[in-house]
Amino acid sequence: MRRWLVTAVFAFVILAMLAPPVFAQAPAGPPAPKVTITGTFDQMTTAGRNFYDGNFTRDNDREWYARTRFRPDFEFAVGRTKAVLGIEIDLNYGQTGSNDGGFPGNNTGQACGFAGGCKAAGSAGGGLDINTDVAGLFEVKWIYTEFDLTGKDSLLPFIPILTVARAGGQPFATIANYKVYYANGDFAGLDLYSTFTPDIKNHLAFVIVEDQLAGGNRSSAITRTSRGEDYAFIISPEITPFKGLDLKPMFSWFHADGLTAGAARRNASNPRTVGGAMNVATAVGGGAPAGDSANTENRYTAGLDARLRIGPFGLDPTVSYQWGHYDTQALRTNGTVGKVRGEASAWLLDVIGSYQLGPLLIEARGAYSTGNKARDNLSQSKRYYEPLDLDTGYWSGGWLGILGLGVDYFNGGGPTNQGMDTNIGYDRYGRMQAALRVTYSITPALSVYGVVAPTWSAEKVDTDTGCPALNVATSATGCPARVVVSDKSFVTGDSRYIGTEINGGFTWRFAANTAFDLAGYYLSAGPALKLSEVLNGTPVKRDQHDGYYASARVRLSF
Repeated sequence: MRRWLVTAVFAFVILAMLAPPVFAQAPAGPPAPKVTITGTFDQMTTAGRNFYDGNFTRDNDREWYARTRFRPDFEFAVGRTKAVLGIEIDLNYGQTGSNDGGFPGNNTGQACGFAGGCKAAGSAGGGLDINTDVAGLFEVKWIYTEFDLTGKDSLLPFIPILTVARAGGQPFATIANYKVYYANGDFAGLDLYSTFTPDIKNHLAFVIVEDQLAGGNRSSAITRTSRGEDYAFIISPEITPFKGLDLKPMFSWFHADGLTAGAARRNASNPRTVGGAMNVATAVGGGAPAGDSANTENRYTAGLDARLRIGPFGLDPTVSYQWGHYDTQALRTNGTVGKVRGEASAWLLDVIGSYQLGPLLIEARGAYSTGNKARDNLSQSKRYYEPLDLDTGYWSGGWLGILGLGVDYFNGGGPTNQGMDTNIGYDRYGRMQAALRVTYSITPALSVYGVVAPTWSAEKVDTDTGCPALNVATSATGCPARVVVSDKSFVTGDSRYIGTEINGGFTWRFAANTAFDLAGYYLSAGPALKLSEVLNGTPVKRDQHDGYYASARVRLSF
């Protein structure tokens, strides 16, 4: 027994001597760098007719095409600090323009050879021609750094409240809204996300729309190259009074000098404005592409977004009011032409209600935005709502496919329908829309859905107006705004009914991280989509025709 005890004690002493290098915790050091890649691959094909150019009175626009999108995000993280690089590549199957958009071989620098020659022309689109040699088509979507600004182990550790800063090109995400209605897509600037309590947080963002460098602002208005300082501030708290209810009030100030981005200012036609539209260089005071930064706009937007969940019931209401003033060069009341200061005042209401009954989800949605009458002088007053940037996202996510974006997000929406997914309203006339969507999950991997969505404008549309002449060699196809065709244009309204969109489709998640979507979209066009054009010197009004298309997509998420 004694012998066994001596042996045991001896073994314990040896283990004790070896324990420090084996069992002791390593001293704390810097966190190891980590690289993560996430994103999506989309392969899709779409065929349709009579909605591509926004002119529903001429139904000879049709196509059947296929394309791919690669959208990877590279995250480089060390502890809580990280940097993100987001890339986007869009390519058609086959050469769809006069060249494939690649370099070398394309000496013009224009993707596909001319605007409208490929999907996503003007951003990063191209065509996979024979041998598929395409280069120079990378689009940088996000490039930002995220770090702790305040709180423990931060840049300003003496401030106890945790604030995470994100600087660079980044997504809006939920900075301004839960439901897309004011700011969506991407921007360059700074976002400060503060956490006061688990139930009270706040976003404070500085959005740089257009910046002014010293070299571009020294010349006269008609020769300068700078478009001025255009920016926005957004403050948006996130409040959770109790579980199931989230409130997101928002206030934003947008300032623009002269000409500004089309996403932030609707280029609506106006016969009494110099240049005939609201966001062209001559309308804001300059003969150069920059316009004159002495003509300014200050727009203020207040809104409230909410999400309520009580068992199977959901309610997502949004209300927003917009006001401010803006300068244009226009016809004054005394008959002279010069600077005219206009006043803006617009409302937006958007409500989604939902009820989950087992595998059945029933959703209803309604929206209303104010608008201007056909005869209104837009240089004096704007009653249509103008978001900061919706990136074609309004009423997306399965609600629409022709008056908004569906499975194939390069069809429908903005350019084809006077900006209804980019600027919310139909042209200057505002918007009234209702929709019923029913989704049934046959299995967790397979769901089918259907949507019915009638649409009207808030004010009557003047159908004695037309679409711009198509010239794909110099400009993108589409009808972003109605234009003057005769002395009867923008005098009186004729109809509010835009049409009823009927959609249906299914999603099948047939493998891990992989889904197949198939959807069809049909617009029964209403009389508000009638257009006028000049034939042999005489204005002629043409009746509208229905539009439709179907899309299939395979998506791999990683």
